[in-house]
Amino acid sequence: MSQNIIEMHNYLTSVYEEGDARSALIAMVQKLQHAKNGLDVVSQSRIRTHFSRPNWRKVFTQMAETHKSSRIGVFYCGSALLVKPLRELCQEFTLHSSTRFQFHKENF
Repeated sequence: MSQNIIEMHNYLTSVYEEGDARSALIAMVQKLQHAKNGLDVVSQSRIRTHFSRPNWRKVFTQMAETHKSSRIGVFYCGSALLVKPLRELCQEFTLHSSTRFQFHKENF
């Protein structure tokens, strides 16, 4: 049986760096709001917003561990500066794990 899963993560990178006290405060408010009514404070949806720049290697490592032997589509819409590094991480983790990452650059 095939199990189809959609897991989405939004990153608000213009707020503060990870570990910054202000970022931690926003994240705490976010966590409380989500626990109270199940909604994100920014998107007003169930998709959680992360208030910092992601550590992409850590994100890919966690995804590869959580979804072993799966196919993961990575959809990116944002600065052109991240296209090459994200594409390269998809290739690297596809070669060195049982998880297959497929990169898709979106333009809106």
